[in-house]
Amino acid sequence: MVAVITGDIIQSRQKEASLWLTALKEVLNQYGTNPKEWEIFRGDSFQLIVTPEQALHISFVIKSFLKSKDINVRMAIGIGEVEYQTDKVTESNGTAFLNSGTCFDGLSKQTLALQSPWQDWDITLNTMLQLASLTMDKWTPKTAEVVLWKLQNPLMSQKEIAESLPKKRQGNISEALKRGGYDELHQLLVYYQKTIVALC
Repeated sequence: MVAVITGDIIQSRQKEASLWLTALKEVLNQYGTNPKEWEIFRGDSFQLIVTPEQALHISFVIKSFLKSKDINVRMAIGIGEVEYQTDKVTESNGTAFLNSGTCFDGLSKQTLALQSPWQDWDITLNTMLQLASLTMDKWTPKTAEVVLWKLQNPLMSQKEIAESLPKKRQGNISEALKRGGYDELHQLLVYYQKTIVALC
């Protein structure tokens, strides 16, 4: 079982291409090499292959990283098998890719969704993701930066995060995490981890 994240930059034509392209490559590089694990195609679209256990956390990191640069993104997570794998992720095939593509094509106003072999689980999780997206899509760059830092350093205290981020006080960190819905997102990640491990 693998997870394939398919995404694109929202309103990319209204942004300087060099800004979002540089940011997108920077965050994708954290999770593999181009083009085997990730690839940018059709200008502003991308695909990334990861483990099912990592998929939601990585999606949150991509979202918060790009939002910290004032860039928004839509993503669809597909979970399934890989029947055919090449040196380019966009040329590989299997149910994980089909689920990701189908899910992505079905996105309308929602900016994060999932499709897996387990339909009942999908319904539950997509309801949670829809609610989570209401908060994530409203992140300001400053809020997204703090949420990103906490996602990537979950054991760091608010004081340590404040010391790591310039011009931030501990009170600012606490407010940003609350505003960004970090505790609720963390609970969602815990639920996802427990259930995906049981399913896979």
